[in-house]
Amino acid sequence: MRKLPLAIWAMVVGAFAMGADEFIVAGVVREIAQALNVTIGAVGALESVYALGVAIGAPVFTALGTRFGRRPMLLITTGVFLLGNLISALGPTYATIMAGRVVSAMAHGAFLGIAAVYAAELVDPARKGRAVAIVFSGLTASTILGAPIGAAVGQALGWRFTFWTLVVFGGIALLGLLASLGRTAAPHASHEHHHDPQPGAEYADLDAHALAHLGGAGQGPSMRDQLAALRRPAVWGALLTTMLGYGGVFTSYVYLAPQITEVTGFASGWVTPLLLIFGIGLFIGNHLGGKLADRAVMPTVIGSLSTLAIALFAMTFAIESKPATVVMTLVFGIAAFAVVAPLQLRVMSAAGHAPDVASAANISAFTLGSAIGIYLGGAAIDGGLGLSSVNWVGGLLTAAGLVTSLATWALLDRHPRTEPHDHAPASAHHH
Repeated sequence: MRKLPLAIWAMVVGAFAMGADEFIVAGVVREIAQALNVTIGAVGALESVYALGVAIGAPVFTALGTRFGRRPMLLITTGVFLLGNLISALGPTYATIMAGRVVSAMAHGAFLGIAAVYAAELVDPARKGRAVAIVFSGLTASTILGAPIGAAVGQALGWRFTFWTLVVFGGIALLGLLASLGRTAAPHASHEHHHDPQPGAEYADLDAHALAHLGGAGQGPSMRDQLAALRRPAVWGALLTTMLGYGGVFTSYVYLAPQITEVTGFASGWVTPLLLIFGIGLFIGNHLGGKLADRAVMPTVIGSLSTLAIALFAMTFAIESKPATVVMTLVFGIAAFAVVAPLQLRVMSAAGHAPDVASAANISAFTLGSAIGIYLGGAAIDGGLGLSSVNWVGGLLTAAGLVTSLATWALLDRHPRTEPHDHAPASAHHH
């Protein structure tokens, strides 16, 4: 087995850092609120703007990328990420830290999309899938470890070191890319594209969370076809389902650490292991949702959204008891990512033969839903409804997504009976 280029391992570190940035503030919410003398809802807003920054940054950098090429764009996005976290780590005020969050988020989606394409080009065609999967293993690891590392570092050294952790990982990625991409000859695989039996096959083995982060990195049908897909009511119904349904996840998750210590009564040392349990749940749910969605998309959408809504409502009560909190944190984690694959496949199938733009729009729906949910959760806490109120607020949001999915399925998806079998959309993986 020949070694993979160093550049790919640098991308793995970059993917880990960017993935961790999504979750990392959740472990130190209370600490940041006390240090900066702001409300818990205001700290939640640091996650909201991160989500919005990801949504805005991906198309901006993708447009820039057409002018600069992939190698410079990888270095630029890693540099922007690093700069943003430096600003957050050093920022004396809440506003400065907020600005840093926006800057680092802008690079997030674009880096992962470009890294996936570039990694596939750095190896011979037979190993493309493996190269892409390895880059995204960094993202998977960050989903499990990001928040626990942030919490552990934050409690041991102080919350600013949580941001410094991201600076370190970002720095390693940037140095690795500078060292390896300088030496790497022009990617050779790109010339062999027309011999490639199935373009896009390198993404076939990626799970839904990875595919979601890819966004619009692939080249698909013409822009005209793509925009025509966005004119379909079924696509908008699916996007609205994603926004509301997934929005419930972060409504509760971002405020999990203060709930664990203040409502459940766990010592702060328990935050890291409980966030780790949640991360393991995400990993299981991601795998499970993908498997089920490949069999039948809509039943999985409805089933996973129902499970998530019930889990969130149950968290309201479970959080009062230590054993129940441990169990429900795992269940919540599983439910949280079991919805990702079915929601992604539903949008792609609604868009028919032009899933790229719809898929990228769905990433924005995921992030917008997260931002809205975090905002509503923070508003509930700051409005005096209590820390555990975020769970039923999230439950209501996800339940609204479930109602939307049922309504749009009944009204929009049913009459065009051109596709006789339900799981045709699974082939959308290969676009």
